[in-house]
Amino acid sequence: MKKLLLIALCICFSTLLFSQTDGISYQAVIIGPDDLELPGVDSQGNYLPNATIAIKFSILDANNDQNNPLFVETRTVDTDEFGRVNLIIGLDNDEFKEINWDGEIKFLRVEIDFEGGTNFEFLSNERLTYLPYVLHRDIKATGTLTVDDRTFLNGELVVEGPANFNDALTVIGDVPSYLSGTLTVDGETNINNAFSVNGQNPTDLSGSLRVGGNANFERDLGVLGLTTLNDLTVTGQASFGDMSVDNLTVNLSSVLNGVTTINGETLIDGQGNQVRITSNLPNQGNTIGNHPLLIDGGNNGLAIRVNGSRSNDTNFITFYDQMSNTPWGRIEGEIPSEFGNNADYEFDQSSLEFDIYDSEIDLGFAIAHQVISGAQLIKASTDFRACIGLGGCLASPGPADIGFAGVELISATAQTVLAALVLDRSNLNKAIYDNNKIIYQGVTYASGAGDYAEYLKREDLNENITYGDIVGLKGGKISKNVIGAERVMVVSYKPIVLGNMPPKDRESEYEKVAFMGQVPVKVYGKVKIGDYIIPSGMNDGTGVAISPEDIRVEQIKHIVGVAWSENNQAISKSMINVAVGINKNDNNPIIKKLENKISIQSQEITELKTQIADIYKALNDIKNGKPLNALNEDESYNELPINNYYNRKYEVAQAEYGEIVYWEITKEDIQKAFDMARKQMVLNGVDVENNYFWNKIDNDPAYKETLITELIDKLDKQLHYHKSVFTKD
Repeated sequence: MKKLLLIALCICFSTLLFSQTDGISYQAVIIGPDDLELPGVDSQGNYLPNATIAIKFSILDANNDQNNPLFVETRTVDTDEFGRVNLIIGLDNDEFKEINWDGEIKFLRVEIDFEGGTNFEFLSNERLTYLPYVLHRDIKATGTLTVDDRTFLNGELVVEGPANFNDALTVIGDVPSYLSGTLTVDGETNINNAFSVNGQNPTDLSGSLRVGGNANFERDLGVLGLTTLNDLTVTGQASFGDMSVDNLTVNLSSVLNGVTTINGETLIDGQGNQVRITSNLPNQGNTIGNHPLLIDGGNNGLAIRVNGSRSNDTNFITFYDQMSNTPWGRIEGEIPSEFGNNADYEFDQSSLEFDIYDSEIDLGFAIAHQVISGAQLIKASTDFRACIGLGGCLASPGPADIGFAGVELISATAQTVLAALVLDRSNLNKAIYDNNKIIYQGVTYASGAGDYAEYLKREDLNENITYGDIVGLKGGKISKNVIGAERVMVVSYKPIVLGNMPPKDRESEYEKVAFMGQVPVKVYGKVKIGDYIIPSGMNDGTGVAISPEDIRVEQIKHIVGVAWSENNQAISKSMINVAVGINKNDNNPIIKKLENKISIQSQEITELKTQIADIYKALNDIKNGKPLNALNEDESYNELPINNYYNRKYEVAQAEYGEIVYWEITKEDIQKAFDMARKQMVLNGVDVENNYFWNKIDNDPAYKETLITELIDKLDKQLHYHKSVFTKD
């Protein structure tokens, strides 16, 4: 049965032919696989009418490779009443169009399935004859194609490789020639008529372009490489990429888009007009990329030179914003006669003068302490021997008495030395400042703001603090609670200089706190110009005014500043302009009070001395059994014997009511006083190793020897003064 089926299909295969469509026409008579059962003998080789079958076609290459077909297609068809099928292999199948008909032998493999397309059986593998499909499909010639006569091509001519024309190429008629790719012409090209380049495709000329006549560019001209133009007149808008120009004069407005690089010296001559640099950078950060103008490179930045000389009327740089036409600050010229117009200069002078003033007060107190300490030492080394006729003796003072008095003298001397050094340094600082101000005179910074401030962190991040609030500084953090504060300060409104910038994402934790200058302060009640402003005590950020005459010692450390404006309303809260950080005479009223008190006490002491002298005289008279005022200067007195246990030199001088014994103060006494004073300093927590005075004493023997000699000389002078006051001539 299989043999008959095979013979039938082979005969049907001979009907294969090519049509004019993309495909191979295939016709065949299908012989059924089963015998027809008849009475007697079954009939074999019967055709299969009106049945659905599946046929699988495979086109193989010249090697007849069964595993790698060039094309595979499965078709389901119905046989007609005579068992015939008629179909086109590859119809509506794009893969058929991709077959490369390269002139080599091809094979057609046919498989059939009578059960629906899942169980194909091999039917045949036949060679396709050459001419039918070559005439129908693409022609590929592996050798040379020579045509001796004319060749007419009714369709398109596609040349995938290079095309060489040994003779002229003539395009006749008005038929255009389209070149979608690159046209390379090695020889001379003559264009006898107009040359138009249409569309959006560029025209590239790698060599020189010489135009003998006028050249009109109705649209943009882009020149990418080096272009030499003797004279170029541009009447309209022109855009240039890279351009090198020896001399360029532009009479009208020019717009340069993109990055513009100008090498060499650049001169922008405004001739009375403004040179403006605009930018739309939206960012407000302080990084370098957020600034419209960047001067990059070199060791110096921007140099500004104005016409003529400089003065306060010469503004080198002025600062504005869009909120006002009034400048917020400026860097202006300055000459020595204008120093007084500079608030910074006035403030610096005030601060330097305060340093000198404060140092002078410290030195005055130190000298006074040293004098008193010297008097105490003389007192410890002096005895009064009254002539009262009683038994007993007068003993020389022991080392302890002189030593302890000497410790106080040495401490006072150290204080005096350090105070003198501070005074010298303060005077030197002012001299250096004044000298530098003259040497480096030239410009100054002026601003509508009035104080110097720094960012300080709030102690309580949730506390509401606003400008004008009085705050207490504790451990570098601020709060409106000033109890126990190390310093009382004010939150600034608009500082001229602001330091200690916090991290960008933590600015809300900080406030701008004024250190020096003028700042508005919330003050309750009446205020007069010159009053001191101190915290109100309510810890609510407000202050009160107190006159200099009424200030107390314990209030000095709480002074915020001095009022420079006033308020006449007794029950109101107002913003008072206050000078902070420059109230150098805060302790003047206290000092004046102390001076008055000392003067009064001095008078009282003088009166007491007179009274004591009268009492001594009266006692002497009574002891001697004489009436008051009966003794005279010629009468003799009984003297107390002197016991000099420490073999110390002494001198006896006649006083009005007895004798004064002056014991000698030796160099050894001063040396022991130094030793005791140093030990006492260490016990009190003083770092003597890093203290200027004690470091000099420990490491500079010549300085110590000179200081001891000066102390002995001062004590000697005080001793002579003591003798002149209390003894007879």
